[in-house]
Amino acid sequence: PLLRRPYSFCGIDRRAGEIELIVKPLGTGGEWIAERDVGDALDLLGPLGTSFVVRRDTRNLLLVAGGTGIAPMRVIAEQEAPRRNVTLVMGGRSVGYLWPSDRLPASVEYVTTTDDRTFGTRGRVTDVLPPLLGWADQLLACGPWPMLAALGRLRGDAERAAATFPGRRTLLEAQIAVEQHMGCAMGVCRACVVVTRDGNARVCREGPVFSLGDVAFEAGEPATVGVH
Repeated sequence: PLLRRPYSFCGIDRRAGEIELIVKPLGTGGEWIAERDVGDALDLLGPLGTSFVVRRDTRNLLLVAGGTGIAPMRVIAEQEAPRRNVTLVMGGRSVGYLWPSDRLPASVEYVTTTDDRTFGTRGRVTDVLPPLLGWADQLLACGPWPMLAALGRLRGDAERAAATFPGRRTLLEAQIAVEQHMGCAMGVCRACVVVTRDGNARVCREGPVFSLGDVAFEAGEPATVGVH
């Protein structure tokens, strides 16, 4: 494959100098990476772009993940669990798409949803968020575009609601990581553009982490749109 493939860190062991990635064997690039053997060398470029920021005054941290969006949420859960209360909400089509609970810190509250009710609550992550929003001081999320767009609609509801709306501040200040194909990953080719309130933004440079309220979800999914 000519182009690199973008992945989020799923695990970071600073002492051992190791990182972990989730690789789906989809497409030529993903299949090629998944077929590598132990000991094969891979050329990596990174870390790139912006990162999540957890405020020092945050006591209750709410993480929301969908699909491979679990990768950065797992890293944050491991880093932040010793310092504050962490709840991780993850959604999947079925139990096979959920992250194993034994690969999370024991102190992390793990809430799951599945479309087919094979595990956890039947439905989407947004179905279980309302009671958690009133508890959380901060919300961070990563997942597929429809999930992030649903969070954006929740934020819109909160923005129009009264100041006493439970979780209003948490939604207004939420941060999301956008999943996107990339060409050069250095901000030159502009192949990873998404539309924001201020115009086009490159996911590899201005992102992948954005304020939830900055992304113009109504403009369409990434890689298909752009302000010309």
